Amino acid sequence: MNLKSKLWYFWGCMDVLAILLYAINSLRQDRIPFISDIIAFTGNSDVISGGGYSFIVTLFFIFDLLLLLSLFASAWMFFKRKNVAIKFALIQEVFRLISFRCSVSLFPLLISVFGISNVWVNLGLFVISEFLKIYSLIYVMGKREKTHSL
Repeated sequence: MNLKSKLWYFWGCMDVLAILLYAINSLRQDRIPFISDIIAFTGNSDVISGGGYSFIVTLFFIFDLLLLLSLFASAWMFFKRKNVAIKFALIQEVFRLISFRCSVSLFPLLISVFGISNVWVNLGLFVISEFLKIYSLIYVMGKREKTHSL
């Protein structure tokens, strides 16, 4: 298995791990993944009453929810090695930057296991995570274009 193949599976696994971590954390808090979040968000009186930054908060919530739901599709596309997976993942990067969710799902897992609460460590790992993802996707996209042009 070459590096390109490993990258497809790695990013697919990271998306699956992100979904699993989200679901496990929800279940540990006696919540139903996705459904409890939507109910809690819509039941929040600050958001409903329009107090303060309700539009921005609503937008962030929607972007984060869309990102979480899109992880199912991107994982499947990565495992199937669909060309559209790369472009789809690059579009997801916008949502990741807004919701501050690492592409390398191992980073938040390690941070929670070791109990690290330093903002700079979290920010550094997030930046490294997104740089690695974007760089590797561009690398794979470049390799695909070279093989298709031959």
